[in-house]
Amino acid sequence: MWSRWVSVHKSYGLPRVAHEYRRLLEHKGIRVRLKVKKKGMIHSYEVQVPSYKRDDAARLLEEFKDKKREM
Repeated sequence: MWSRWVSVHKSYGLPRVAHEYRRLLEHKGIRVRLKVKKKGMIHSYEVQVPSYKRDDAARLLEEFKDKKREM
């Protein structure tokens, strides 16, 4: 089955947050694709999920951000 991928998170610099979020989504059973782009010295990391899982991924992103703020 073909899936349309949508971006749910984009970050710049170090990939730590993007990788942590990707691992969380994979643990919850959501397929994830991490796109890495380099333009000059700047790296960008885009976490993408299938479009039918966008709402679940957005909810998990909010939980993930709340948990990070508490630390």
